[in-house]
Amino acid sequence: MTNALNKTNAAALAQGQRFARLARRGLAVCMLACVGLGAAHAQSHGRRDDAQLPPPPSARGDRFPAPQIDQPREQRMYDQQRDQMREQQRAMEDQQRRQQMQEQNGRDSRREGRLTPDERRDLRRQINEAGADIYPNARRR
Repeated sequence: MTNALNKTNAAALAQGQRFARLARRGLAVCMLACVGLGAAHAQSHGRRDDAQLPPPPSARGDRFPAPQIDQPREQRMYDQQRDQMREQQRAMEDQQRRQQMQEQNGRDSRREGRLTPDERRDLRRQINEAGADIYPNARRR
């Protein structure tokens, strides 16, 4: 009796193992088919992942795009005037920036020298006031 039971269980286990093996193989075949179809689709449309994109305009060193040949003369003149105005604005901003730096340097260099008598007097007064706040007279008993 136990012998018949063992044979039945062994047959059922073998049937389950066969089904699991079949499922794994089917899954592997499906995955390979999907990868192959994806590669074929990408190749048929001329798209590749390792294709190099053209560099952005700023990386090429072009500040402004080249004028189109088919542009009307008025448009090209307008573009040239616009470019000239931008250059003038940049030059003015640079000049103002240099002027501000010179003024700042002038103020800083003045502070490196001696203090005037009025500045010394004000500084002494501020130090005395701060010292009075920091070290108040202690109450004596």
